[in-house]
Amino acid sequence: MKIRLRSFGYVLAIVLIALIVAWVGRNTWWDLRQLHRSFSSVQAEDVYLPEYVETTIRKLNENVILAVQNHDPVEKNAFQDQSNDLGQWIRSKQNTLTTPEQRQMMKLIGDEFERYISQSHELIDKEDQFALTPAKAILLDEVQSNAAPTVALCEQLEESERAEQIHFVKDSREALVWVQELLIVVLLMLAFLIVSVVIAIYTGVIGPLRVELLKSRTLAVRNEKLASLGTLAAGIAHEIRNPLTAINVRLHCLKKNLAADSSEQEDATIIGSEIQRLEHIVQEFLQFARPAEPKFVVVSADSLIAKVSSLLGGQLERSSIHLDIESKPDIWARVDPRQIEQVLINLIQNSAESIGHHGTITIRVGSENARLNGRMSNIVSIAVSDTGKGIAPEVQKHLFDPFFTTKEEGTGLGLVIASRIIEKHGGKLECNSEPNCGATFTISLPYVKTEQMNDPAT
Repeated sequence: MKIRLRSFGYVLAIVLIALIVAWVGRNTWWDLRQLHRSFSSVQAEDVYLPEYVETTIRKLNENVILAVQNHDPVEKNAFQDQSNDLGQWIRSKQNTLTTPEQRQMMKLIGDEFERYISQSHELIDKEDQFALTPAKAILLDEVQSNAAPTVALCEQLEESERAEQIHFVKDSREALVWVQELLIVVLLMLAFLIVSVVIAIYTGVIGPLRVELLKSRTLAVRNEKLASLGTLAAGIAHEIRNPLTAINVRLHCLKKNLAADSSEQEDATIIGSEIQRLEHIVQEFLQFARPAEPKFVVVSADSLIAKVSSLLGGQLERSSIHLDIESKPDIWARVDPRQIEQVLINLIQNSAESIGHHGTITIRVGSENARLNGRMSNIVSIAVSDTGKGIAPEVQKHLFDPFFTTKEEGTGLGLVIASRIIEKHGGKLECNSEPNCGATFTISLPYVKTEQMNDPAT
């Protein structure tokens, strides 16, 4: 569950970062487009437009003066051609300027230029009036006077464009700084996104695979040790069992010849109980060495818990231990009932020993989707929890090691045998505990669907 929540958090964070990066990239692209449009709108031709008009008008003034003074038709034609070209050029530029004020000013320049052309044609038609030298000076003044309004408007347009250029350069610098900052943010976001993706992949895929691989290796090593120990235990158990049988037979014969209330009879009884304990240990050794193959049947989890509860209910009541059962109906598993009951009895008795007196043992039965045997699948979960003193972390590491025990008279095989039984059922047995907070042993078994209950292949 924690892995799922962590993976979901990483995916959510990656999605949010990707959205932020997309938003920043969109804004950066928009700002660059706006800047490109601004550069495109400031054409070199438009920047020098007023100067071009002024220069052309000066040439036209010279054409007018030469045409009047020299009565030269070539100069008249040159004035006519150049004025027509400049007039058309001014009209074509009226809609290319940046601001409405500049476009309006260009229109005024066009109007003044039309007026200038009209006045210049009138001077050319009066060429005979300017034949004398004093009249030439008057001609020059009148030509310049006619051109003055157009030149003045060109100077105003030039000032306006200069101010516009200054404003454009300022805006461009601010835009470039903003774009630079956005690009830095995008790079940082992309770096964080890459790191997050790597972490998410490691946490969601590689990490769990490494954990599963480590568990598999540990399980393989443990199974190899168990196999070796099983062979050794089987040999030792057989070697011990035969003498014990002989001793037990001889003891039974001796007890018949002893007085009922004698000290010898009491000693014989103690020897007999110790022989029974040794036989129980030998039996555990044999069960550990050669566990019986499970005989599978499909049963409900409720029936297993009910059977164990009826067997241990009286024993738990004498110790003031309450057995609480939390079970969901219609949960089925394919198991060997006797072996699973043996496992449950072992776990409940261990919990009772941990509690001592006055406590609660809770059995929770449910179904969920969890990882079992290296893949996600539906499982039956049977958890045995107690309110005992808990298990220390250093003890938990060796709980399922053969012959490891914290009990004075234990063999250290109970949990090992329980774990092997569950493994033969295709499941697993796990422990979760903290000191002074009780312990929980969880049995995970393959879940049997309703439609599989009558299928012999399941």
